[in-house]
Amino acid sequence: MLEEKTQAAGGIGGNLTTTAAANDLRSNFGPHGWTMIVFSGLLFWINTGSTVDGLNVILGALSSTFSLDYNTMLAWATPATLFSIPAAPVFAWISQRYGPKTAILIGLGLGGTCFGLLGVWGTMFGFLVLFSGVCFCATGYAHIGGNAMIATWFPRKKGLALGWSTMGQNFSTALFVPAMAWLLATFGTRYAFWGITALIVILMILFSLFAKNTPEEAGVAPDNDVMSAEEIAQSACLHREYVCPLSTKEMLGLKAVWYIGLAYGALYMVTVGLVSQLVPRLMSIGYDLQTAISYLTVVALVGVIGSYAWGWLDQKVGTRKASLIYSFWYIIALALNIFELNEISLWISVFMIGFGIGGCGNLATSIVATKFTRGAFIKAWGIINPIQSVVRSCAFALLAFGLTYMGGYAGAYSIFIVVNLIAVVMIWSLDERKIG
Repeated sequence: MLEEKTQAAGGIGGNLTTTAAANDLRSNFGPHGWTMIVFSGLLFWINTGSTVDGLNVILGALSSTFSLDYNTMLAWATPATLFSIPAAPVFAWISQRYGPKTAILIGLGLGGTCFGLLGVWGTMFGFLVLFSGVCFCATGYAHIGGNAMIATWFPRKKGLALGWSTMGQNFSTALFVPAMAWLLATFGTRYAFWGITALIVILMILFSLFAKNTPEEAGVAPDNDVMSAEEIAQSACLHREYVCPLSTKEMLGLKAVWYIGLAYGALYMVTVGLVSQLVPRLMSIGYDLQTAISYLTVVALVGVIGSYAWGWLDQKVGTRKASLIYSFWYIIALALNIFELNEISLWISVFMIGFGIGGCGNLATSIVATKFTRGAFIKAWGIINPIQSVVRSCAFALLAFGLTYMGGYAGAYSIFIVVNLIAVVMIWSLDERKIG
C-alpha cells in the first residue's frame, strides 16, 4: 500500500512542468541555470576543501604549531564529522521553510567563522569543536541547500547539472590544498585560516545578490525548458503548494531510503578516505610534501573531466547503472594502490582516484532526485543524507584502524574494497521508480 501511495502522487510532485528529455545530453542550461551551477560548484569547492582535502596540510600544521598528535587528530576527525548528521534535518527544515538560499547563507556564515578559528583555538578539544562546526555547516550549505537547488532547477537533467557542479570537488583537490599550504607558509597557522573565511564572505555577498531558490523565481522554467510566462507562474504555484504525501516515518520504512543511504554513504566513505590522505600516502612511499601536493593537483585537474564524465554517463545510462560502474572503478583503483606493482600501476590508481572524485557527490544526489519527485526531494534528502553521513564518517576511523593494526595503507584500502562490494550489492537491488 505504501508503494502504491508513493506512485500515485508522482505527477504533481515530480516534473511539474518540464518536458526536457531525461536522456538529453546537451548542457543547454541557460544563463540563469549556469549561474546556479557555478554557485553550486563553489559550494562544493569550499565544502570538500575544508572538510576533506584540506586535512592533507591542515592536520600537519595544527600538529606542529600546537604540539598535537597527528594520528589522534585524525581519529577525532571521525566524531567531528558525525555532526554532519543532525545538520541534514536542520538545514532541510530551513530549506523547506525559508528556501535553500537562506540555508546556504546561514551555513556559509557559521562555517566560515569556525574554519577561521581553527588556527586560534589550539587544543585537541578546540579542534574537535571547531571542526565539528565546519562539518555541520558544510553539510548544510553544500549537500543540503546546494543540492536542493540543483534538484529543483534541473529535475530531469540533474545528472548533467551535477556533472558540472561537482567539478568544484576536483578543483578543491587541485587548488584548495596548495592555496591552504601557501596561506600557512605565508601567514602562519594562526592567521592562514582566515584567508579562506575571507573568500567565503565574498561568495556570500555574490550569492545573496544573484542566487534564486527556484528557476521560476528567475522567470525561467525548470531544465531551461521553453514555457510561457503563464506556465512558469503555474509551475511556481504548484511547486510552492506541493506537500509530500509521505511522512518521515513512512519514508524511513522504505527499503530504497536505507539502500541509498547505506550504499552511497559507503562510496562517499571510500572517497573521503582516499582523498583526505592521498598526500601522506604518496609521502609514505618516498615523495616529499611539495611533490606529493603537485602530483595531487595535476591528478585532480584531470579529474575535472571525470566529474563531467560521470554526469554524462548518469544522463546516458541512468543513475543506477552509472553507480555500479563507478563502484567497480574504485575497486580497481584500490587494488592497484594496495599491491604497488610498479610506479606506473601506482599512478594509474592515483589517476583513477582523481577521476572519480566528482562522481560520488554527483551520483549520491542524483539517485535521490531520480527516485523521489521534485517536490519530495528536500524531505527525502534530509532523511537520506544523515544515513550517508553516518557511514561516510567512519572513513577516518577505518583509516586509523588500518594504519595501526593492518599493516598501513594496504590494510586500510583492503577494508575499503570490502565496503565497496557491499555497496554494489545494495545498488544492484535498487530500481528507479518514482516515489513521492
